[in-house]
Amino acid sequence: MFPETQDTIVAASTPSGKSLCAIIRISGPEAIPCIKDIFVPASKIDLEQVPSYSSIRGHIHIVDEHTEIPVSLYIMRRPYSYTKEDVVEIHTPGTPIIVEMLLDLIVTKNAQTKRGVRLSQPGEFTKRAFLHGRIDLAQAEAVMRVIRAQTDRELTMALAQLEGDVSRKIRQIQDDMVLLCSHIEAAIDFSDQDIELITPGEMVKRLEIIEENISGLLTESEPAKISPEGVHTIFYGKPNVGKSSLINTLLGRKRSIVCDIPGTTRDSVADTLEIDNIRFHLRDTAGVEDDAGGIVLARAVERTQSMVKRAEIVLLVFDSDSDITGQLRDLELEDITGRVIVVFNKCDLQERCSSLKLPDKLRGYPFVHTSAVTGQGMEELKKALKDCVLGGHINRAGDPSLCTVRQKEALRHSLHLVQQAGKSARDEEGFEFIALNMRAAIDTLGEIIGVVTTEDILGTIFSEFCIGK
Repeated sequence: MFPETQDTIVAASTPSGKSLCAIIRISGPEAIPCIKDIFVPASKIDLEQVPSYSSIRGHIHIVDEHTEIPVSLYIMRRPYSYTKEDVVEIHTPGTPIIVEMLLDLIVTKNAQTKRGVRLSQPGEFTKRAFLHGRIDLAQAEAVMRVIRAQTDRELTMALAQLEGDVSRKIRQIQDDMVLLCSHIEAAIDFSDQDIELITPGEMVKRLEIIEENISGLLTESEPAKISPEGVHTIFYGKPNVGKSSLINTLLGRKRSIVCDIPGTTRDSVADTLEIDNIRFHLRDTAGVEDDAGGIVLARAVERTQSMVKRAEIVLLVFDSDSDITGQLRDLELEDITGRVIVVFNKCDLQERCSSLKLPDKLRGYPFVHTSAVTGQGMEELKKALKDCVLGGHINRAGDPSLCTVRQKEALRHSLHLVQQAGKSARDEEGFEFIALNMRAAIDTLGEIIGVVTTEDILGTIFSEFCIGK
């Protein structure tokens, strides 16, 4: 089906341009013999005999250029390589002309000896990894997503798919479908006998579970959008550090009740602040106390900590006129997953506010000195909030999708077929119609991981890869 896999392929696997090191990758049955003809090892060694994962230093002599290029060879024997073929990597200085000379030498030299060595097509190394069973099709697509990832979150999602998270979920759903389909087809085979292997009611229940699992995977695959309310921003700190006064000053109006008695705020107070067209959803929360007396206060504090875990930005507010370490003691910093800005408030009461000694836990966070009474530091605080978003610390566009467009389309088609099967079961139609839809749904899911595939699908996927991957 794929005769081109009989060739040995070669390509530069590092990006073009100058670099400290470049890598040329060779994969196929002639990988070791083709390099053996041009490589001179630093010590006497037979490349045909070295074990897998060996590293050998030496040089490649280019006769026409009267040049010796220092290289290190990395030998990976089948089936323990990425492609499950013999693979040789040439590590050499990353000057483009050197890479070009080496590629030209490998291809022309082996053309003279009539070995089947050629330059690879885009994505051909990963395509061979798929065809030889090293990875499935969903993982092959994840390779490209890893290469193209531009944020930590995109990379995390791509690596999860590369490690087989999506594939395992697809296989589990597919296994459930195959088991149900086998029971349905067995019932068809014994339909002329007085044996009921599966009832329409049982079929409906099992199809509903399958439908729910596919729908769940589709939901996971939809990118999470940032709330239209704005970036969720929480004021977090001990009672009476000035959280309510700060939110009032930022908003320019009295939104929270302010009182000298600690713990005035029992429930969260929310409002919206817009800074240069960026919307922030501000929440003034109950202060965290070391001894939360009373059910109402304890629940308020519990709710505060729950909101802190979900916040995108957390403003850690401290009273700069009191002991910072003591205030920090009862705050659960381990639960914070959002971006942190430290706010030292009430600086109008502290003559040397800027000389405050930071506890070790707070070092590394951006901080601002403020006074809700005089307005000191309000512009700096707004700038710090804006920088969190513009600096890329907050994902304004939402999380990347777990699945690719092709995979989501296959999931939707499979879901439609399962729904059709469910309708047939509820209407007590012939088992043949149910089995037909189930078989089609199983094949559609198989397209995601490559159990069922065509050359057209493979051509579309791997044409998007760069050469050498």
